[in-house]
Amino acid sequence: MQSRLSVSLLIVSTLMAMLGSGCASTAGKARPLSAVATPETLSQYTKLSMTTSADGDAILMTDRDRERITALITQKIRSRAPDRFASFGAPATEPGTLHITIAFTRYEDGNAFSRLVQAGLGQIHIDAEVTLEDRSRHEVIAKFDVTKTFAWGGVYGAATGIKDVEEGFAEAVANAVLGESRD
Repeated sequence: MQSRLSVSLLIVSTLMAMLGSGCASTAGKARPLSAVATPETLSQYTKLSMTTSADGDAILMTDRDRERITALITQKIRSRAPDRFASFGAPATEPGTLHITIAFTRYEDGNAFSRLVQAGLGQIHIDAEVTLEDRSRHEVIAKFDVTKTFAWGGVYGAATGIKDVEEGFAEAVANAVLGESRD
């Protein structure tokens, strides 16, 4: 009887973890701050470059954090549109280059113990203003306020870290770059 109860609890725990696993890594939100570029407009760019910065509540972000997120964004773009960009490190002012500026404004890993105790406490946040621009023409193509928040509680909440949430943030930026921004 007790072994059946243990197995049942294990199954329920596993199912809940699988059900909730999408929350941390699902795409964040990319709210347009200016006109949104269409996929057709963005298709003229064959090269990509990125720069990042951290201000405000993201000031404690390390260069390594920003590099990791940039690599995730690149990975997501390459996996979804493998032939889309010929180069991912082009000089920003080279014609045909779409330059992405990611200005992080909030990067908080929250508190795992607080998330364990109650959902909504100890939240994880990643926020940035993302600008797509053609620097060879001195033209801003689009701007987005990209946010990703994680607030689940319990064991799943405690076991989830900011690196898990970075996946969803990177997905939202990739959506914007590919002209598939979802609000």
